[in-house]
Amino acid sequence: MDDSLRVHRWGGPEETRPRFDRATERSGYGPEMTPLKISTEQMIALHGFFADAAAVGEEALGEMTGCETEIEVQEIRATALAEFGERGLCLSDDLVAAVMGRLEGRMPGTMCLALEPEDALLWARLAGGEDPLDAFVSLSSTLLEGVSRGLGELLDGDARFEGARLVEEPELAMLVKTHAPSDTIVFSTRLRIDARDEILTAVSHMLVEPKYLAQVLSALSAAHH
Repeated sequence: MDDSLRVHRWGGPEETRPRFDRATERSGYGPEMTPLKISTEQMIALHGFFADAAAVGEEALGEMTGCETEIEVQEIRATALAEFGERGLCLSDDLVAAVMGRLEGRMPGTMCLALEPEDALLWARLAGGEDPLDAFVSLSSTLLEGVSRGLGELLDGDARFEGARLVEEPELAMLVKTHAPSDTIVFSTRLRIDARDEILTAVSHMLVEPKYLAQVLSALSAAHH
């Protein structure tokens, strides 16, 4: 695999400068160009896009839980799947509760949302109902559907989240089981979910072929000019 396909991160909506860890500094990559060949300006644009897309489902989530819900993107990272185990943004190395499904349409791929099992149950209970597992799948699907709609609008085409299912295992294992090629790009975002005075942390993952990275970056550039 080309060593240029590695990782890039951008965290914190309040930040005005990117954070580069020591490993990144030692690798010789600076703010001007990242290992995934995404500039700092492009990564900021990606952060803004995912923040807006994650917020699309806030109203629907509020209706499901009966309380105002806010979704905040705290960090975003782009990683080649082959490097995910070492460099990817994960919620936990242990088993997580996740909802996974297909990204269909303009940019096919895989999407999932992972929470700690205790947080998943707490979130599900906010929605009520007799089956907390069904509630968790519905809530997670609503959030991911919002992201897919935002992606469709960005790319001026259809994009939808389908085939939602519950998965309970470590994040790396669930991503590897998609059998995606090793150079697949994994966009991961750390999310803060604020609902009824409860603060929950989640991580979403979107896996797409490398060829779609240029399309997304091009669309973001066009949208900002």
